Amino acid sequence: MSRQITPWSCLKGKDIPATIELDSVIYGYAYPGCRILDIGCGTGKASIPMASHGFSVTGIDINQEALRIASSSSRSSCPASIPLFVHADATSMPFPDGSFDLALMQAFLTTISTREDRATIVKETCRVLKPGGHLYLADFGQTWHSGIYRERYIHDLPVTKEDGSIIAYDPETGEVAYIAHHFTEKELVFLLLENGFEIGFFRNEEFMTRTGNKINGFVLVGVKIGDRT
Repeated sequence: MSRQITPWSCLKGKDIPATIELDSVIYGYAYPGCRILDIGCGTGKASIPMASHGFSVTGIDINQEALRIASSSSRSSCPASIPLFVHADATSMPFPDGSFDLALMQAFLTTISTREDRATIVKETCRVLKPGGHLYLADFGQTWHSGIYRERYIHDLPVTKEDGSIIAYDPETGEVAYIAHHFTEKELVFLLLENGFEIGFFRNEEFMTRTGNKINGFVLVGVKIGDRT
């Protein structure tokens, strides 16, 4: 079995996991005329529903095949406002400061395998949001009470080099697809606090993974502090 990790940009678009549903709390932060940025939009599972409510949505991803699927799906769904899908890296977004009112990350940071890149992405998100703008974030939490995840955290540590990270495998070939990181509450909260946000909303949640396993999770909303970039 190959131990080489497939670059996220090279994954088949149809294989990109998207199991978390948008939490209704996001609609308390979206308002008529607001500009929304979906970071790591994949095939548009979050972008298209937000656009169907009439919001102006831009989705970014590094996987071009996923973007093509998202674009095709958005046209066939005929939303009130078709999203704009942009090929871009979340560590360096091609938008001016203060371009958006609301950003969302739906099970996106879990796919970023290093602390440094996660911090860069949150800081970059802060930059492209206007002062007082919001970051909605839903992601997976460490689930040590589950024997399945406890074993994987321990077994995969020599490869992942980080507590709470696991190796995800291609369901068809069995080869290594990517590393997924599961957060602690403290880790995720401080990731936002240290990169320009205060916490405006927080809730523990239970999610389902693409393999059907139940896993801890978090739904957060960060508020951009006005004098930070």
